[in-house]
Amino acid sequence: MRAIDSVHVVPILAPVSITGATNTDVVGLKEYHAAKFLVPCGALAVDLTVTVLKGTTTVPGASAAIAFRYRKSSAVGTDSMGEWAWAETTGVALTGTTDNGKMLEILVESSELKPVSGTEYPYVMLTLTPASGSACLVSAVAVLEPRYAQAVPPSAVD
Repeated sequence: MRAIDSVHVVPILAPVSITGATNTDVVGLKEYHAAKFLVPCGALAVDLTVTVLKGTTTVPGASAAIAFRYRKSSAVGTDSMGEWAWAETTGVALTGTTDNGKMLEILVESSELKPVSGTEYPYVMLTLTPASGSACLVSAVAVLEPRYAQAVPPSAVD
């Protein structure tokens, strides 16, 4: 098995034109070391804010925003990614006038979700929020690194 065969790819938001806050599917990281979330953007009529939320259950309301690492691609047709940076719990903003056709890559490691003491937060989701009611064309995919190599990785979406 090649390394590329060991990742688990899960579509968590089909390509859609959004005009208000939109949640992706909730992804469980109990069986995974890390997740990279890919958010390809089409036409962004306005700025788009992307936040990452951790949760105790698969219910989107039972969650809290977290800081996360991210980087942004150059335009489509180029092979260039920006440097990794940290986003605060308020998320990262993509600019409608300059980020059309770019992709946001977000990295969340399962170890970042484990508390020193108290409640465990094994679930993660993204919230994509346009600045106003204008449409933004987006989608989202989770690329997961399993803890153990398996022919069929465990489900990450309940």
